[in-house]
Amino acid sequence: MTPWQQKILSYILVDEGLTNKEIAKKGAATVILVPTLRFLDWLLVGASITLFSALKYNGLNDLSIWLVLWILNMLLSGAIVLFNDRIKVDITLMQMLRKAVNILISKSRTIGYIAEVIIVVRLLIWDGPDQLIIFFRERLGSGPVILLCFVISSGIQMFIWTKIYSYGYDGISDLIKTKVFIKT
Repeated sequence: MTPWQQKILSYILVDEGLTNKEIAKKGAATVILVPTLRFLDWLLVGASITLFSALKYNGLNDLSIWLVLWILNMLLSGAIVLFNDRIKVDITLMQMLRKAVNILISKSRTIGYIAEVIIVVRLLIWDGPDQLIIFFRERLGSGPVILLCFVISSGIQMFIWTKIYSYGYDGISDLIKTKVFIKT
């Protein structure tokens, strides 16, 4: 590995001024907590599908379901941001990604900004407002701007997933109602 590559990796992966013991402790926590967060993400997908199905089955319309999912998404995502900040371990890996993109922008603004657009799309669709806020925190600045971005991005994400769940639910319901599955 070249000295330049070592410098970039140490900048991305390690905060300045940490002792070797602190680096090892932080690294171990990251190795444990990042996969745990990913596993919880998948559990939450299953829980949200189950919740959507139960609410839809009981007659709630998509707007009502979207509001329920939006509120729950903000609560869970807010908890992740607070946990990430409190333990000072980059459990979402968004701080590391931010540092990498900053390096990319310093080398090529165009490529860096294209990377940011791709990351924003991914965060809005999949990873959610917690990771979006952590990724863009230094750019967003004040608390009210961060909160507004958090609320809007959470709403957008849950709108997308409510639509996806609704199409899936309606399609499966129609399939079950056909004569293929129900004999008369």
